Amino acid sequence: MRARRLLISVLLPVIILIGFAATAAANGSGGPAGKVDVCHFASHKYVEINISTHALPAHLAHGDVLPDQYGACP
Repeated sequence: MRARRLLISVLLPVIILIGFAATAAANGSGGPAGKVDVCHFASHKYVEINISTHALPAHLAHGDVLPDQYGACP
């Protein structure tokens, strides 16, 4: 019983932090709310820009990509 309580007291905060991290990533972590970083293809190279989340589908549809897990563009 004590082990179960200890496990719950350790796992619950971890699960909550993962939820916050996922939400921050979806909102373009580090940037203004409703904004996201995208690697925009221009002049034969990718340039990182910050756009509205509403514009993201259009950018992805014409060849732009999201930064990798380290925040870098190709």
